[in-house]
Amino acid sequence: MIELKKCRLAEIDFDDRSYPFSCGPVPERLRKSVAAAGILQPPWLVPGDRGLVIVSGRRRLAVIRELSRSTAAFSEISYLDVADRDPEELFLEVCWENAGIREFNPVESADLFLAAESRSLEGRERKRLFSALGIPDRPRFHQRCRAIAGFPALLREMIAAGRVDGETIELLAAWSTDDLVALVDLAIDFNLRRNKLREVAGRLDDLACRDRIPVSAVIAACRQAVADDPGGDQVSTLRRCLKERLYPHLTSAWKNFIARREGLSLPAAIRLEPPPDFEGGDYRLSFSFDGARQWREIVGKLNALTSEEIDELCRRP
Repeated sequence: MIELKKCRLAEIDFDDRSYPFSCGPVPERLRKSVAAAGILQPPWLVPGDRGLVIVSGRRRLAVIRELSRSTAAFSEISYLDVADRDPEELFLEVCWENAGIREFNPVESADLFLAAESRSLEGRERKRLFSALGIPDRPRFHQRCRAIAGFPALLREMIAAGRVDGETIELLAAWSTDDLVALVDLAIDFNLRRNKLREVAGRLDDLACRDRIPVSAVIAACRQAVADDPGGDQVSTLRRCLKERLYPHLTSAWKNFIARREGLSLPAAIRLEPPPDFEGGDYRLSFSFDGARQWREIVGKLNALTSEEIDELCRRP
C-alpha cells in the first residue's frame, strides 16, 4: 500500500543511487517551479540502510535541498512510501515513466545500464530497456557504461552536460584517477569544450604512452608552458605545446621553413605555405595586389628569386 508521509531532508540518503534516474544539470524551468510552488508531485522513497532512498523525484529533491540552505521553509517534504512495491517492477515502472518524457543523458544511461544488469530482469525486458537507453548490445558500449560509472564526480558531470564524446570516454577508461582529475581541472580552467577536449586528451594520451610518464605529468608541463606565455591565448598555447612535444621534428621543420621564407624578404602581399606537415602535397603560393604597379613589383620579386633560393626553400626536412 502506497502511503503519503513526511520526512526531513536530512533523513534522505542522496548518495544512494540504487534507482539512478537522474544525473546532471537541473532544468531551469524546474528550478523556478519548485522555488515558486514547492514540490507539487511527491517523490517516491523507500527505506534504506543509511536513510530513505530516492526512487523517483531526485531532481526535484535536489532543488529543494539547494533551497533549504537559505531558508528553513523547505527542510521538510511530503513523499510517497513505496516500500511495499516489488523492487524490480518499481525500477521498470519509473524507468519507462522517465523514458517517456525525456531523453537520458550518457551518465544516466550508463547508471541505468549497470542497475539493470544487477537486477533479475528477463532477457527480453533487458534488451528492450537497453534499446530505450540508446545502448547498442555490443561489449564496446557496455564497457563504456562501466567506465562512466567509475569516473570522478566532476568528470561525470561533464559527460552528463555533453562535454565529453563517446570515443574520449573510451580513451579515458584506461587512465588513473589522478590523471582524470588533472584533465578535469585542465578542462575547467581552460574552458575546453567537446572537440577541443577530444583533441587535447588524445595528444596527452599519446605523449604519456610514448614517454612512459603519467598523463598528469604531461599536463603539469603544458600548464607551465602556458604560464610562461602569459600574453597568448591559453587554449592555443596549450594546443601548440602539445603538438610541439608530440612532433618535435615537425616543429623544427616548420621553424626552419619560416626562417628560410623570411630570409627571402618577400612582400607581405605574397603568401607562401608549405605542404601540410611536410608530407607530400604541394606548396601553396598566392598573392594580392591593388593595381598594375604592385602586380609588376610582385612578379619582379618572384622572377628575381634564384634557383638556389628556391631549392633551399623547398628542401624537405
